[in-house]
Amino acid sequence: MLSAVSVNLALTCVESAFFGIFFVLAVTSLAVLVVRHGNRTSIVNGLPSSSERIWASPLFVGTVLLLMTVTAHWLITVRRLFEAFLYNDDGRNPSAYYLLVEAPTQVAATAFVVASVIVGDCILTYRIWVVWERRWSLIVFPVLCTLGYTAMGNSVIQLYATYVPGESPFVNTAQRRIITTAAFTLATNVYGTVSISYRIWTSNRALKHEHSAPGMGLTEALVIFIESAALYTAWTLFFLLSYSANSLLEAFAFHCIPAATGISFMLIIVRVGLGFNWSPGASGASVSMRKPPPSTRMHGEDPFPVPVRMISLNVTRTVEQETDFSLRRAPEKGAVDVDADGDSLPRKFEEV
Repeated sequence: MLSAVSVNLALTCVESAFFGIFFVLAVTSLAVLVVRHGNRTSIVNGLPSSSERIWASPLFVGTVLLLMTVTAHWLITVRRLFEAFLYNDDGRNPSAYYLLVEAPTQVAATAFVVASVIVGDCILTYRIWVVWERRWSLIVFPVLCTLGYTAMGNSVIQLYATYVPGESPFVNTAQRRIITTAAFTLATNVYGTVSISYRIWTSNRALKHEHSAPGMGLTEALVIFIESAALYTAWTLFFLLSYSANSLLEAFAFHCIPAATGISFMLIIVRVGLGFNWSPGASGASVSMRKPPPSTRMHGEDPFPVPVRMISLNVTRTVEQETDFSLRRAPEKGAVDVDADGDSLPRKFEEV
């Protein structure tokens, strides 16, 4: 039998573990973004313009905002634990404290949950836009859902702040508003997960078809899971189902949303930044220099007065990618490199 005390004790433990994971990933993500930005500016040997500064990067801004909201929510959760067992009524009735919806700490925690979800939905929308080659038509739906969630989320915060003491959070008026709010972000999450997963899957499938590679492996499935923010979607669905069932477990699911959101998106940045991705990052070509045939020489003249040796040059071209994802791309049909003799050399795609 679930109780408010047991659920919130479990919440404090699990959210603390999640926050530890998120904090490590967030610091790593910021370091990765700063280093990659520094490498790009050092290549051109100039000062970055206003549009190239690190704080103008959507991923950097999103990481900082998530770090702020997730940290603030975790601190409130810890404070609520102390208030329930030590400060509120000398800790004699922690269950009544945790069921007090209109408590200032509960309202503040709800506000940070809403803020974290808004940031997460914005990052997911941005990634859809980038993955689908900046096609604006594909982000109309998630943008509208995010705007709807922002409006409804503010109304939920206001609802909690004006709750009648002792009223249940599952009354019809509150339930309709909260379910509608959760439905907006769930729609964004499902849309983003499906569209990004489909994009990655079709891109990898095209490359495998070109090179007769085997089917999807465990590594590729994990990449799709991370890239599509499936963890974020699954946790949102978990909250919606538990709340719709009028279960006290909804408090656990609801207040773990910020940490789950942060972990989901920090994994994406860390995975790409540390190079665990596939991309056509290099191409190779062999260039040969050979002694021309006798028919091409001038009479009595040797254009190569020194002994001629075969020279083989391996040329590597590094491509700097500015996106927050990497897709395996199939080589363009008919795209070849040509050596000095006119022989065609197929382009190579390597794992980087």
